[in-house]
Amino acid sequence: MRAHSRHARGFSLIELLVVMVIVGVLAGIAYPAYTSHLKRSHRAEARAELLRMQMVIEKQRLTTLGAQPSLPPSWVTAPSVAKHYQLTIQPMGQSYTLEARALPGDGQVEDRQGEISCAVLMVRVQGLDARHEPAPCW
Repeated sequence: MRAHSRHARGFSLIELLVVMVIVGVLAGIAYPAYTSHLKRSHRAEARAELLRMQMVIEKQRLTTLGAQPSLPPSWVTAPSVAKHYQLTIQPMGQSYTLEARALPGDGQVEDRQGEISCAVLMVRVQGLDARHEPAPCW
């Protein structure tokens, strides 16, 4: 009776090693998928912010005909986007380019869609035409 209770008390070293190997394999599979998901979600937030900027600029351009494209002084970038991207506007006459550039040292710098780098997202507006670049990242 006493010998039986001694075996039932805990786990053997082999059992613990097997569990640790299984957990390690699962973590090795899950972690890259998780980081890839985070990069895609940060990229989606940056795209949404660029489109929000474009809408504000177009509204401003409609109310002040002929004015150079700009953001209002009260413009505030969403904090979740500002942590990962620097957003800029580059006016060129009546045309402009909005850019979201991943901050150096941030994981978004390595964001890719296939062979295309998604570290810099752009909206180029010329007249009524708006192009989103690089296209695979949109």
